[in-house]
Amino acid sequence: MNRWKRLAPVTAVVASAAMLIAGCGGSDEGESADNSKLTVWMMGEGSEAQTAFLDGVEAEFKKKHPETDVVVQYIPWLEAPKKFQAALAGGEGPDITELGNTETQGWAAQEALADLSGRMDGWADGKDILPDLVKNAQLDGKQYGLPWYAGVRAMYYRTDWFAEAGVQPPTTWDQLVAAAKAVQAKKPNTYGIALPGNSELPFYSFLWSAGAEIATKEGDTWKSGYNTPEAQKAVKFWTDMVTVHKVAPPAAAGWNEIDARTQFATGKAAMAFAGSWQQGAIKKDNPEIEKVWGTFPIPGPDGKPAPAFAGGSDLGIWEDSERKDLAWDYLTVLLNKKNAKTFADSLGFFPVYSDLVGGGEYANDKVMGAFATTLQNTKLTPLTPKWVEVSRTKTVTQAMNSSVMKGQKTVEQATADAAAEMESILNAK
Repeated sequence: MNRWKRLAPVTAVVASAAMLIAGCGGSDEGESADNSKLTVWMMGEGSEAQTAFLDGVEAEFKKKHPETDVVVQYIPWLEAPKKFQAALAGGEGPDITELGNTETQGWAAQEALADLSGRMDGWADGKDILPDLVKNAQLDGKQYGLPWYAGVRAMYYRTDWFAEAGVQPPTTWDQLVAAAKAVQAKKPNTYGIALPGNSELPFYSFLWSAGAEIATKEGDTWKSGYNTPEAQKAVKFWTDMVTVHKVAPPAAAGWNEIDARTQFATGKAAMAFAGSWQQGAIKKDNPEIEKVWGTFPIPGPDGKPAPAFAGGSDLGIWEDSERKDLAWDYLTVLLNKKNAKTFADSLGFFPVYSDLVGGGEYANDKVMGAFATTLQNTKLTPLTPKWVEVSRTKTVTQAMNSSVMKGQKTVEQATADAAAEMESILNAK
C-alpha cells in the first residue's frame, strides 16, 4: 500500500529528533499474514545492554508466540527520515517503530502510524501512564503512539568548584548568574555555564517560567507567544548569559546540547544543561567526574523550579503492517511496568508510569533527584503536526536566540521575526 504523501516539511525535519520504525509493510491483518517474523526498528546505534534487554523481552513475548522471531534493526537517527520516507513510498517498512515523542504527530499526519485508540482503551497498564506523555502521542483525539520512557532536563554542576567558590546550587535566575561568576573568579580558565545556545528545549524552561507560551490556538488560528514582554524577558536572560554577563563564551551561540555537555565533562565549565540520560556520555568523556558532580532543577526567576519539556520516546505500529495484533502483543510485553522500569533505569531515563516515578527511589538519588523534581512540572510543545517544521526544519527558536547572541538582531526584532515565522508555518493551509 503506497502512502507517499507530501512529506517535505515534516520528514526533512526529523533528522535530529528521535525516530524509529519497525517491521514489514502490508495491509490489513488476515489469515495470510506471515507471523514468523516481527520486525522492530530502534533508533540509534544500540548497545550490548539494550540488545540483552530486548532479547529478554523477546523471550517473554515468545511464551505466547513461540513461532515468531523478533528482528530488531538499529537505525542511526540521521538515517531514520530516509528509511521512513522509503517505507511510506511503498518499500519495506516496519511492524513497530520507535519515534522521538516530538515526531509522533507529524508522522501520524502522514498516515504512517496505526490508530491505537481502541487497543489503548483496553490496556490496563496504559491507564497509569503520565497524562502529558499520552496526550503528546495523539492527533485529532486518536492515539498513534505509546510512551516508552520519559526524560527532562536539569542542570549538572561541579560540587567541588561550587564549594571552592562558596556558592550553593541556585534557585533563581539572579543566583544562577552569581554562582557562575563566582566560579569563574576562582577558576579563571573556565566559564560558569556550558550554554547550549543553539538548542531549543533547555530554553523553553526559561520561557515557561517567565510566564510565556510558545504558541496557543485561538479557534482555528495559532498565535505565537514570542512577541510578548514575558517571552522577551526570557530571551533577554538566555542571551545575556553570553552577551552581557559573559558566563558562557560567544561560541555558545552555536552549541547544541552535546557540545555543551562535552564542555562540562572535560572541565571547561562549572554547569551544564543536560538530560538525565546523558550521564553515561559525560562519564565516558571523564570517568572521574561522578565523584564531584551534582544536579539541581533549572531555576525560575522567582525561586521555584522552572517547568521542563516532557521528552522521551514513543513506540508505534506501522499502518501498513500485516501483523498489527502480533505487534500489539509485543508492545504490551515491552511496555509492561517491570520492563519499562528496567529499560528506563538502564538509560538514565524515567519510566512513564505515574506510580513508578512518584516514590522516593529517584528523589533521593544524587543525580536523578533534580530530574525527579522536574518531572513533576512538565509542559509540551504545541500539539500540531506542523510543529516539526517550526522546530526542526526552520529551527525558529534556535535561530531567534542565536541571532541575538551574535549581535545580528535586538531581542525585540528577533522575537517579532520568530513570532511571525512561527505563525506563518502553523497557520499555513
